[in-house]
Amino acid sequence: MVKKRSRKILLIGILLFIILILAVIIYTYLGTQSAQGLVPKVTAGDFFTYEVKGLWSSTDPNATISDSLLLLNMTEWYRVTITDVSGTEVSTHNVWRFTNGTELEENGKVDVETGLYSGGFWAIYAADLRANDRTRVHEIDQSTINQTITRNYGAGGTRETNLLVITSQFSNVEDPSRIYNENMTIYFDRQIGNLVELRNERMYNIPEMSETILWKLIDSNVWNVS
Repeated sequence: MVKKRSRKILLIGILLFIILILAVIIYTYLGTQSAQGLVPKVTAGDFFTYEVKGLWSSTDPNATISDSLLLLNMTEWYRVTITDVSGTEVSTHNVWRFTNGTELEENGKVDVETGLYSGGFWAIYAADLRANDRTRVHEIDQSTINQTITRNYGAGGTRETNLLVITSQFSNVEDPSRIYNENMTIYFDRQIGNLVELRNERMYNIPEMSETILWKLIDSNVWNVS
């Protein structure tokens, strides 16, 4: 009886030791990536100007284009200016200029570690990440970079760029039979962490239609974009 109890205690001790080792390994991995990778390298005064537009298509007579997509196609440009960087948090001033000359301005923040943001613009990532690295260590979906490629900016030379592809499916809370599939392709600069290009496609089943949102970097004071 004593031997059986001792053996059981030994097995529990071994199990607890294994759990402790695994916890240390996971903590070390996350801590290392956070310390080494999840650091923004944009600086106050950097600005990034984007061309923004939306595409829509449908053969369903009951489908209508959304007001938000129409608004995108009234955009002259969207500019993000970095105002402050503190730890993993990046503060921005965002200006949305429309073709009629009016502008909307707002301040925002993006945390490159958690992905939490405010102020409308979220696409700033940590610098120096590579293929298979997680984009946000503490983000729930745990997305990882698909690959690191080289993009040519003409007079601006070539720069390493990270590609992130995210595929999701969502359903309407009031009517679960209404769903849409979302495919998001994101390119962001590996050295700085800012968005370079984005393509967000949404395919709806009821009514049957597709929406595509496009962002493209057209100007910056960080490097020559051409």
